[in-house]
Amino acid sequence: MTIRKMFKHGTWSFEIVNRLLAYTFPNRYDLVIIDLTYGLGRFYRIARKRIANLIGVDIEKHEWEIKPDIFYQMPCQLFVHKVLKGEIDLPQHVDLVVVDPPWSQEKHGHFPKRIGISHMPYHIKNVNTKTIIMSAEKLAAHLDVKLLYRYKECLTCNHIIKADARVTIMNNKGVIHYGICSFKR
Repeated sequence: MTIRKMFKHGTWSFEIVNRLLAYTFPNRYDLVIIDLTYGLGRFYRIARKRIANLIGVDIEKHEWEIKPDIFYQMPCQLFVHKVLKGEIDLPQHVDLVVVDPPWSQEKHGHFPKRIGISHMPYHIKNVNTKTIIMSAEKLAAHLDVKLLYRYKECLTCNHIIKADARVTIMNNKGVIHYGICSFKR
């Protein structure tokens, strides 16, 4: 069964993430989550009570709203590479990989300005959002866990969508996609 929900502009990301986690992992308060684009940790304002171990990865260390239990300051591609090579030990059980790449200005045809949290540093390093998404997919498939994403389009390649939430952008200029998917075996 798949849930599909449309939210109005102004619905906070942390509300949507909490609802997706509650739907996908009902009655679970021991989740282990790896967030590859951690930022300030806003996704977890409500959902933190469901999470036993929150692992954050980002190229910058921020003044967090929600502090991760473990933090790796590095590009997510390097983190995934090190995990695949066995250079980073993860907990024996992981439930979810999360990715929210800095794509907001790309949809307008130009690189993000320094208005957000991690926008410019990613693009200085010539990393685009597709590369970040592909790294997240690779890690989730390797760990055989679900992937939660927030992106400008629904992920479609080799995935089974478990939950899909969409938020309309002001004046119906577009949609932000949130989804939880797993990988076909």
